[in-house]
Amino acid sequence: MGLLMDKSRESGGKRAVQGLLLYFAVGAGWVLGINHLLAGLATNSVEGARYHILADSLYLLVTGGMAWWLLQRSDHARARAFRRTALILRHAPAGIVRADSNGQILWANERMCELTGMSLEELRQHQFRNVVQPADNSWAERQRARLLAGEIDHYRGERQCRRPDTGVIVPVMCTVTLVPRAAREPAHLICVVQDISDSHAARAALERSEAGLHLALEGSGSGMWDWDLRTHQGTVSPSLERLLRYQGADFLHDFCLRTRLHPEERKRVLAAVRLAVATGDPFHQSLRLRCFDGQERWFMARGQRHLDAAGQPERFSGILTDLTHSYMAEERQRLAATVVDNTLEGVVVTDAQSRILSVNAAFTRVLGYTEDELLGKTPRQFKSGRHDQDFYRTMWATMHRTGHWQGEIWNRRKNGEIFPEHMSLSAVRDDAGAITHYVCIFSDISEAKAQQERLEYLAHRDALTGLSNRVWFGQQLEGAVAQAQTRGEHLAVLLINLDRFKDVNDSYGHAVGDEVLQHLARQVRSALRPGDLLGRLAGDELAVVARNLRHADGAAAVARQLLAAVAEPWHSPQGLEVVVGASVGICLYPEHADSAELLLQGAHAAVYGAKARGRGALCFFAEEMTIAARERLELESRLRQALAQEQLELHYQPQADIVTGRILGAEALLRWNDPQEGAISPARFIPVAESSGLIAPLGEWVLRQVCQQGRRWLDAGLPAVTLAVNVSPRQFQLTDLVASTRAVLAETGFPASHLELEITESALAERFEEVLKVLEGLQGLGLHLAVDDFGTGYSSLAHLKRFPIDVLKIDQSFIRDIPHHSDDMAISAAIIAMGHSMTLKVLAEGVETEDQLAFLVERGCDSYQGYLLSRPLPADEFALLLQQQAQTVAPNAEMAAVG
Repeated sequence: MGLLMDKSRESGGKRAVQGLLLYFAVGAGWVLGINHLLAGLATNSVEGARYHILADSLYLLVTGGMAWWLLQRSDHARARAFRRTALILRHAPAGIVRADSNGQILWANERMCELTGMSLEELRQHQFRNVVQPADNSWAERQRARLLAGEIDHYRGERQCRRPDTGVIVPVMCTVTLVPRAAREPAHLICVVQDISDSHAARAALERSEAGLHLALEGSGSGMWDWDLRTHQGTVSPSLERLLRYQGADFLHDFCLRTRLHPEERKRVLAAVRLAVATGDPFHQSLRLRCFDGQERWFMARGQRHLDAAGQPERFSGILTDLTHSYMAEERQRLAATVVDNTLEGVVVTDAQSRILSVNAAFTRVLGYTEDELLGKTPRQFKSGRHDQDFYRTMWATMHRTGHWQGEIWNRRKNGEIFPEHMSLSAVRDDAGAITHYVCIFSDISEAKAQQERLEYLAHRDALTGLSNRVWFGQQLEGAVAQAQTRGEHLAVLLINLDRFKDVNDSYGHAVGDEVLQHLARQVRSALRPGDLLGRLAGDELAVVARNLRHADGAAAVARQLLAAVAEPWHSPQGLEVVVGASVGICLYPEHADSAELLLQGAHAAVYGAKARGRGALCFFAEEMTIAARERLELESRLRQALAQEQLELHYQPQADIVTGRILGAEALLRWNDPQEGAISPARFIPVAESSGLIAPLGEWVLRQVCQQGRRWLDAGLPAVTLAVNVSPRQFQLTDLVASTRAVLAETGFPASHLELEITESALAERFEEVLKVLEGLQGLGLHLAVDDFGTGYSSLAHLKRFPIDVLKIDQSFIRDIPHHSDDMAISAAIIAMGHSMTLKVLAEGVETEDQLAFLVERGCDSYQGYLLSRPLPADEFALLLQQQAQTVAPNAEMAAVG
């Protein structure tokens, strides 16, 4: 508008100059022409002067008339222009305000009055900034100052106009222009105010529409793409990046459709894209893409070509939907049908009236019926007769209440044989909740029950001697103490520690040592009184509970009988004679201790006293034994100092695949080299750590050191192996094992999949529900769980299947005498078979000979560790072993590739 006004002024100035020049030209022509004409008419000077006066008067009259006519015309034009301007200002769609240089309103048009809801007189009482309020007063003031200074000729910004009558706030666009001072007119401001409510509403509607589209797209689980066919540039939605598991910053740069497509579908999909772009046909393809996390997933892609105004292809856009779950569901259904047809468990489906509709092959194999013989009949014909009506009534009551029942039941085969089975019965309901079918799944557990009975025996008994093992003996002792408390009886725990039994093993071998132990067990059993209890607590320790004692002399008499029994020599078929002495520690109830745990501790302490008196002695638990307690306290103090000063270190015993010999992992073993005493056996300081509670920080230190070391090996490029860490039963009681493990993994960055925690059987036997919850939490972290020293102490294997265990470790006591001891071979083979039947890996500990390894290979054991493979190694030596294995594997792989 300012440019047009400047051009108008320029045009008016040109016309004025042209008019002035024309006036001079006409005047000059008039004078010259009249003078020439009068010079010919006048006869004398007087007459010439008269004619000149007459001509000048005529010229003045004509030019004056023309000037009057032009002035009249100009006044009329100004009047018409004023009226037009007034009409424009009055009916302008924008509010217009004239204000002085300070912003005081001088005049406003009707539209401005409508916007503000005030009359002109009311507006003239306000400052413009108070009526049309800027969002930032300081910014508006700076702009006004620049305008008055001549730095700018106008400024514009969004403001708010509040109507005092209704309180409604109207968004407006305000343009302020300075009109400079002119003659008598001072400088003033012209403010144009435009209502932009509609544009605001349109913008809000557009934002709502975009938000709705975004929510719909996000809610659908799909992602969007839009590709410019000319510039080969495009955009994708964040949801598409999430679908493809992209974590980077430039998706379009990192994504290449050709390389991401599955090779089997690449040609088809790319051809479909080209066809859609060329013809405009809808693009609709199912495809597999390799996502940025390395996994392949199924997707459905739908797209459409878009043309520009000239009808040329401009854009190609569409959506991508993840079909992985639906494909997986279909695959699961297919697999489920296959599993039902091929599973070892019998499956039968009935209608709501229990009429058989279908059975699988396993069902007919187990029961001996064909499917045609069973269709339309009910399962009542399988009843064994071993359950009464209350059993079935309770079963169906549970079934109707919960929709599910499972348990053991006895049924009858077609040939009349009765057998036990584990059955799971479930109801299938329709959408209305009515039962439409029953599905029964069962498995023949005849062999499993027999195996369970054998394993239950092994779980309670020492495999070598048949005596009660540590856990079962402890439970028997607790029962005896409870009876003694109820009846007011006295009893004694006598701990028999065999003297120099290690010398027997070293001199004659473990096979002879085992036979000597069996001989000693028979001797001690024969010396017991009726009601006394006997168990084997360790390799060279037997324990006896002598019940119904009257006084301490009775316990001493039992001890002397036991010593005499142990002293009986063992004779081999070849005439070899072996004599083993013993020391006996005695702890009395209730004189010395009042609980099973304290009685055993007291007997252990008394054994030390007996050994201090010499071989073949007996000793009662007494106050003098606090000396041993002081020694343990001193050892505890030094152990705390060693932990604080990092005097402990870890060695790693390799674990290898039993067939290939390739190292798969290592068990971390704690070592303590005391500055005063030298190397201290873990068998000595670990019990101190457990009894003092120091095992909690010690265990966490070991876990952190192992994870840090494993992370360093991975960063150094060494082959990834599984590192196993032993967990003490006391750690379950003293620490939040799940939280501490999660924290260490997060702190070190060591992958949980490369960590294995080894839990002893005794830990599994105590506080079953608490331990199960902890193990499930550890499994949720993604690490592996192993049962250590399997077969030596777990009291009941009935619950083993409920634990989330990955590995069973056969205790070295069962491996030591293979292949010379048939019982050990049978037990080891049974453990391997049981582990594999439960889909567990089995690792053998303490493998020292090629014969032992050959036996384990033949029985299908998965992995092993022991001196035959390697002794425990310091971290740097174990790393060197891994490096050597990697260097050996690489050339073999290259030769295999060449071959």
